[in-house]
Amino acid sequence: MQVLLTHSMAKVTPDWQPTAPLEGLTGWEGQTLSFQVAWLAPPTRRETPSSEVRVEVDGAADVATFDVGLVPVHVPCWREHDDAYVATEPGLLPDLLRPTDGPARATHLGWHSIWVDVTLPASELVITVTDRGDEVARLVLPVTTVPAPVEAPDLEVTQWFHADCLATYYGVETWSEEHWEAIGRQMRSAARMGSTMLLTPVWTPPLDTERGANRPRTQLLDIELVDGRYSFGHDRLDRWMELAAAAGLSQVEVPHLFTQWGATAAPQVWVRVDGEERQLFGWHTDALDPEYQNFLGQVVPFLIDYFGGRVGLGNTIFHVSDEPTDEHLASYGASAASVAPLLEGCRVVDALSHPEFADLVQVPVVATDAVGAFRDAGIEPGWVYHCIAQSWGVANRFIAQEGIRTRALGWQLYKAGAVGFLHWGFNFYNAQLSRRPIDPFHDTSAGGGFIGGDPFVVYPGPGYEPLESQRHRLFAEAMGDLAAAQRAEKLIGRDAVLGIVDPEGNLDYAAGWVTAEEWLRRRDALDRAAAAALG
Repeated sequence: MQVLLTHSMAKVTPDWQPTAPLEGLTGWEGQTLSFQVAWLAPPTRRETPSSEVRVEVDGAADVATFDVGLVPVHVPCWREHDDAYVATEPGLLPDLLRPTDGPARATHLGWHSIWVDVTLPASELVITVTDRGDEVARLVLPVTTVPAPVEAPDLEVTQWFHADCLATYYGVETWSEEHWEAIGRQMRSAARMGSTMLLTPVWTPPLDTERGANRPRTQLLDIELVDGRYSFGHDRLDRWMELAAAAGLSQVEVPHLFTQWGATAAPQVWVRVDGEERQLFGWHTDALDPEYQNFLGQVVPFLIDYFGGRVGLGNTIFHVSDEPTDEHLASYGASAASVAPLLEGCRVVDALSHPEFADLVQVPVVATDAVGAFRDAGIEPGWVYHCIAQSWGVANRFIAQEGIRTRALGWQLYKAGAVGFLHWGFNFYNAQLSRRPIDPFHDTSAGGGFIGGDPFVVYPGPGYEPLESQRHRLFAEAMGDLAAAQRAEKLIGRDAVLGIVDPEGNLDYAAGWVTAEEWLRRRDALDRAAAAALG
């Protein structure tokens, strides 16, 4: 049996070609670091080897191990692509992390991987690998622990949380105890990867929905209309906020006030009228409809007061709509103007790829491949995002991408001085435009509409427990890189940090790419410099 230690950025495919073995790890006290034990069963006349592999790790404060499972990727990339993909044809690729509850067995021909999370402090890890009880490898991995506690990065991170997808996948009633259990567990997973807020469905978010159709109702507010006045029951919203706080999420993202891609209509809003619940607003309601504007005039002040008291308005963001383009300029501008007086003093954040519309958006969230255009217009974006459209030349989190393309985001954000990051798909288990639900264990591309991995970063596991992914960990490590750079800056100064992480001076959202091994060498140098400054 061949056994090799490799870093977390390696995509150990069945036909993986080993690079140089992992030589060490570095991090701060309390930080969780990851690496992989790659193994290849010995040749056999059987179609699949009969190996039973166990990995034990000694020397860290805490250790967790996972089998790295292959998942089908029907759309690894578009036909035109850059050279950052480990596969360019449909197939099976590593992504899914299943907690080990026994030996790892061969599930396919070729290389397998066991993922290891270790929590510092540690100075040396001893990794013992056995096959059917026989020791096949004993490996030693040195660890450098910076003698100071890890801190969360100074960055706001939001993920669009799709509560309806959880109810649909598990086949449970919305807001049932089972649904709440799944929500709470996935909230904790989002916090583990670095999220500070989640999209909170005070009404069903008008996102990724085919025009004229509705997604399953997930409305936290209990709204009633009597004699022209709306009242807002918030028992479910209270519970959501309690779960979020328990998960460590201290901020709130209010769903968009108008429909996606144009702000032409109202979101799906259910209201009790004369004792009967009905969908009062939706696709049939023009954005500037007086009745809907009257509703906004009452619900927005309620939300401002509610979230202001819960987390503070500084920790609450509102949206008008998403990604206005030339054809949407008039409708977006009119909708934004209609609510501007209501949102005075609030934070309004919207995704935007066109700098010519920047004066319409208080805080634009700029696609990473559009940052150059904004800079040309004299705007340095503070918030950025990436999604399916950012498939070439920039960081992203597609399953088929090299791991460095996901982790590189951390120091890109540091160099640019970014203050926020957004991603649309934490747990979107639907086909594109929510035309139908999908099984994420068999469809990672939203029915073929997106590149594999774009719609979600966690899988809905048994017992309402999310199963996380390699990309989930890589994003968390990107946040760890950002935190390390920010912490080191306080010790050695920004110029010294950039001299280590960006010695050529060309690091940017679409530039400064290095190998995973070079990235780790620079992280090691940064942590050692910080440790030396701490004495």
